[in-house]
Amino acid sequence: MNGELSFGQLIKSRRRELGLTQDELARRVGCAPVTIRKIEYDDLRPSVQIAERLAMALTIALEERAAFVRLARVERHPEPEPTPAPAPDEIGIADLTGRAIRGYSLGELIGNGGMGAVYRAVQPLVEREVAVKIILPQYANHPDFIRRFEAEAQLVARLEHPHIVPLYDYWREPSVAFLVMRLLRGGSARNLLEKDVLPIEMTLHIIEQVGSALGAAHRVGVIHRDLKPANILLDEDHNAYLADFGIAKNLSNPNLEDQTQLEAVIGSPDYISPEQIRSEFVRPQTDIYCLGVVLYELLTGHVPFYGPTPIEIMHQHLSAPLPPLAARRTGLPGALDAVIERATAKDPLERYPDVEEMLADLRRAVHGDFPIVKPLPTGVEMLPLTAADNPYKGLRAFAESDAGDFFGRESLVQQLLVRMGEGGDLSRFLAVVGPSGSGKSSVVKAGLIPTLRRGALPGSDHWFIVEMMPGAHPLEELEAALLRIAVNPPETLLNQLREDKRGLLRAVRRCLPDDPAVELVLVIDQFEEVFTLVRDESVRAHLLDSLVTAVLDERSRIRVVITLRADFTDRPLQYVDFGELMRQRLEVVLPMTPDELERAILGPGERVGLTLESGLTSIIIRDVGDQPGALPLLQYALTELFENRVSRLLTKAAYQSIGGVLGALGRRAEEMFAGLDEAGQSAARQLFLRLVTLGEGTEDTRRRVLRSELESLDSVMLSEAKHLSPAAETLRRFTAQGDIRPVKAVIESFGKHRLLTFDRDPITRGPTVEVAHEALLREWPRLREWLNESRADVRLQRQLGLAAAEWQSVNREVSFLFVIQQSLRYMQQIDVESSRVDKATPLACNSHAEQ
Repeated sequence: MNGELSFGQLIKSRRRELGLTQDELARRVGCAPVTIRKIEYDDLRPSVQIAERLAMALTIALEERAAFVRLARVERHPEPEPTPAPAPDEIGIADLTGRAIRGYSLGELIGNGGMGAVYRAVQPLVEREVAVKIILPQYANHPDFIRRFEAEAQLVARLEHPHIVPLYDYWREPSVAFLVMRLLRGGSARNLLEKDVLPIEMTLHIIEQVGSALGAAHRVGVIHRDLKPANILLDEDHNAYLADFGIAKNLSNPNLEDQTQLEAVIGSPDYISPEQIRSEFVRPQTDIYCLGVVLYELLTGHVPFYGPTPIEIMHQHLSAPLPPLAARRTGLPGALDAVIERATAKDPLERYPDVEEMLADLRRAVHGDFPIVKPLPTGVEMLPLTAADNPYKGLRAFAESDAGDFFGRESLVQQLLVRMGEGGDLSRFLAVVGPSGSGKSSVVKAGLIPTLRRGALPGSDHWFIVEMMPGAHPLEELEAALLRIAVNPPETLLNQLREDKRGLLRAVRRCLPDDPAVELVLVIDQFEEVFTLVRDESVRAHLLDSLVTAVLDERSRIRVVITLRADFTDRPLQYVDFGELMRQRLEVVLPMTPDELERAILGPGERVGLTLESGLTSIIIRDVGDQPGALPLLQYALTELFENRVSRLLTKAAYQSIGGVLGALGRRAEEMFAGLDEAGQSAARQLFLRLVTLGEGTEDTRRRVLRSELESLDSVMLSEAKHLSPAAETLRRFTAQGDIRPVKAVIESFGKHRLLTFDRDPITRGPTVEVAHEALLREWPRLREWLNESRADVRLQRQLGLAAAEWQSVNREVSFLFVIQQSLRYMQQIDVESSRVDKATPLACNSHAEQ
């Protein structure tokens, strides 16, 4: 046996050698997957019986099994906890291996670049290694970086393509920013070039994969800006992946005498385009130029231009033609020079109009099919559409990164700009109010914010803009939001925010640069959460007073925009000062006119080359009619319609088959529920009841919940199986066989069809789950039935949870959990006696009780 490995490490290594997943090993051993996870992380010593079954499942040699079992029973001392998160002055200087950053444990340093360092890292709660890029303080604190980081990272994170390295997570803190990406273990194209010249077939393979990724990015308006072999990563099979999109890279005009600044800010001199050197407009043809240079290097093993300084190399990019391929490598098809010459033309307008046309010419050049035949100029119409090209948003609200697909609200956006540009004491506040489903969040995020960033109001292109939702702890959420744009704040802003009603005003001044022209726009979405989730009246009143004080101060540098559901308009009116703000600074979101609806339907489709069958647009507009809150239903129907398209045509037959605007959502939800087995259906009921905040005199609202809390329901349901419905017995058999847990399966299934949305807690970075829109609460009859049946029980559950939390704050030595469990079991017995079907399931302990 290998004495250098712990038993858990040995199990993981052997399992991977055999090509087994944790679930497959659990099935062989006859235990739950969580048991295998705990054993592999050395959090659990297996019993002798499980150790023996592990030895058999992992085909440990007979003569080694006794030692294997002894190793399993060795009591290991826990590894020391990772050291604290790095201080700002350590970023870029110290080796941060072994440090912990918001749930990510950093491993070895695997790369350094102009803007930061990249570490191998692991998320301890899941078996996934990632790469974490840490942005250096001089860039993370740059005002342009702060203004653009979240918007650009959000856009890159939504890129879905098989050859784009996915961006899993991102956030900024004072003096540092983080990007969490997929970890690839095959090195980079740069590593390949260091070994030898690549065969032409491998070069074509890499360029085709990277080119298809670039084309997908260009179609949603994302320009890479720093394409080079080091940013083309490889897996073990030499498949290529495009990495390191230029998030906020062109921060300012660089000092050309500073090579480090030059490389970090505007790209790498060996691959930079002429327009980047001249600080001109960057477009897709910029990436095409860089791709042509990369193609040249992959074919020859050399960059086209050499010089003693970066300045000399850039002069050649501006004026010198690329040397012919034959000067560096013989035996290549001569037609390749024509492809590279067009891709690297000095004038962007003389280059290929899109990557796809360049790839088509490259294939013909390699396979000897020249001369090049010009394709149709509208190349996008020749490309097959994929799910990633769907321009409709389902139930998800439009975000700033979706501005290119946001149509129909141009007049309202202009009206909001007019209101923000008005003078007067109250001009720094604006409330955008509308019914659920009216599109108020979308018009602010995808309409107002991008327009402000473009300078629609004097100086607004230099403003900082940050979004937040109040949640149950709005001051903590406010602190997290401010720290995302802060330059040099104290370690914590929370005490200052809590101190008095001027705390927010002082905190904003500490966070913003010392430039009176720079202001902060604070967007508080779903402001109704202040009244539905905040339980402490003193916290609510303090928040409202702080907002009033901040926007009324004559030296204020903060503007506040809130979105509020219309059925909660009376709540803020109960507070005199805040109510006066609402009365004078309220803008109502009205239903869209038929013309606006037509633009909302046709505009996104035209961007990707979709057409609608004659008469279909009129049918959709008629079905929307005056239905309240119909916009999410419209977007969901269009999403389903896209998935049922015929090539690039949206048809009437497909529209009827999905149930139309009013039927598509409920039909899809019920179809998915019906496809679950008994355990899955029970898990779905548990899940959705926890994702709803019950209204008191208002409609029910969705509720964000940590994914870990929801997935723990599997264990709760299993441990309470003898008190629950027959479905729990199915659950016991289901998990004993080692299959995926039902709650997790339900989350993934409903999320795949955009009925659930996923985000991260801004403070802990823990994954969260939320119903995509309140429209699902209205349009899915089964969910309405669950809520109506369980309304009293769910309220009591929440009250017990709050009581447990309050009790623990008074006396943490008293175990209130036992009292809650006994109460729940007593209530379950009452339910059984009254013959209510499966009424106990929503009563499993919530997170407060489990604490």
